[in-house]
Amino acid sequence: QIKRKKKIKIFILVLIVILTLYIGISTAISLNKFKKLIKDMSVNENSIVIDSDGNTIAEIGSEKTKEKIKAEEIPSNLKNAYVAIEDERYYKHGGVDVKRTTSAIISYVFHRGSSSFGGSSITQQLVKNLTGDSSNKISRKVNEWEKAITIESFMSKDEILELYLNIIYVGPNIYGVESGSQYYFNKSAKDLTLEECAFLAGINNSPNSYNPFNGDNTNKINKRTQTVLSKMLELKYINQEEYEKAINNIDSGLKFKKGKVSSDDAIYSYHTDAVLSQVIKDISDKKNISQTFATNYINMAGLKIYSTQNSNIQDKMEKEFEKSKYQLSSQNGGEHSQAAMVIIDHKTGQVLGCVGGLGKKTSARGLNRATQSIRQTGSCIKPIAVLVPGISEKLFTGATIFEDKQQEFADGYNPENYSKYLGNITVRRALESSQNIPFVEMMQKITPKTSMKYLKKMGITTLSKEDENLALALGGLDKGISPLQMAAAYATIANGGTYYEPMFYSVVYDHDGNVLLDNSEQETHRVLKETTAFLLTDMMRDVITKGTGTKAAISGMNVAGKTGT
Repeated sequence: QIKRKKKIKIFILVLIVILTLYIGISTAISLNKFKKLIKDMSVNENSIVIDSDGNTIAEIGSEKTKEKIKAEEIPSNLKNAYVAIEDERYYKHGGVDVKRTTSAIISYVFHRGSSSFGGSSITQQLVKNLTGDSSNKISRKVNEWEKAITIESFMSKDEILELYLNIIYVGPNIYGVESGSQYYFNKSAKDLTLEECAFLAGINNSPNSYNPFNGDNTNKINKRTQTVLSKMLELKYINQEEYEKAINNIDSGLKFKKGKVSSDDAIYSYHTDAVLSQVIKDISDKKNISQTFATNYINMAGLKIYSTQNSNIQDKMEKEFEKSKYQLSSQNGGEHSQAAMVIIDHKTGQVLGCVGGLGKKTSARGLNRATQSIRQTGSCIKPIAVLVPGISEKLFTGATIFEDKQQEFADGYNPENYSKYLGNITVRRALESSQNIPFVEMMQKITPKTSMKYLKKMGITTLSKEDENLALALGGLDKGISPLQMAAAYATIANGGTYYEPMFYSVVYDHDGNVLLDNSEQETHRVLKETTAFLLTDMMRDVITKGTGTKAAISGMNVAGKTGT
């Protein structure tokens, strides 16, 4: 027993030392940056996405049912009920309840790390809700302590409690006590009775399991609500008379009345999905925070996100993709065929339109095949994997002759043409009708390693070591390439040989109108000479005018491209 107590003391001492080091040393998020993030999030407003014409096209965070209520409108009984059951020494500690935390640490030690750790103050719970980090690792708890102490250094107890009560989860997709009050009692939180306040605070540990509209939870609800009232009486937030009256009302039955709560379906365009993914990543990288924290930040900080979406283009793409004629049935009973499309302004790298699936879009931030799905490209890869490096390295030109006949290559590789063999033909002719054998011969000259180096320069990041073989010339890949990366690679040729990293947004402003992210100077570099890009474009025009891509011709417009299966 003495040894065990000694171990506990040593463990607690080590944790205190770690906490001191965390506070004293420069952490992953500087305290000033963290303060700024929390201040921004305290406005608790949805962010908006604006298209290239200045129109608001999405409200981010609207998928959550939430309604703000000011601190002065929150009844004292509701505040006191939460404090009583969640953090009875809330007004006495500086963010971390030392007594409760010590008990939690002892429990953690006795359970050899299997304990949930517990002991979270209201301020710590606020940190968890804002950052989205709910792991039970010691390092996470220490980080949480530090952040809770930081919050208490620049926010008053009333401000912390107000923010906490406005963002906590209280029911099915319902956040904040005002929305909770509307959902459970069909009235504002400011009109709640004492027992109703106790109920709302009591369900905080597991809202869905106390839902009065989902099965018979009466006994469970009454017991939990009485527990909260007993704690309020113990801490002298209410007197005996108020307590007994509330208990009698509970015995008579809490008067639940399901109110109308609404939230936006939040079915953004595929382009907006991609915007959010890019903004979340960039905020995460810039602020050195997790992507979950960055997501919560966007949902609450009232940002203005200027998207590159051209809504005229986007709308036309979506209407076309919704047509049932493209949804080919699977012969084995699986899902229907799928498709994706990306349209880039090659001169800027701005993505003007993006669709990631066939049929009507029914969810936000789901699978976006345009940006996330990688597939084998087939012959579409020939211009970027073969012609770009081959002509750039002066290994051949459009007029160079290759022999188009069936033959076996290294390692027993024996590709075939899709159509007939044409004998000795030029590179230009081989591209026009997409002959396979000449392109494999070209890849032999280039080497797959050099080809992959050029592909990487054009933004292709999904190739693997297994792709370093001759089949690369024909798009037979280990994993594949996304439509977005293919579009950006082709845009490099259209842009005279200069690669622009694809851009879904241009600038993001914070709630106060300050620039949060400036994406106007994205990565750009030259991949091939302008003359080489010109020659390639001219060669690819033949594909459209007299080759495999004649169906892609547009009257009155020069079109260049490449087909592939």
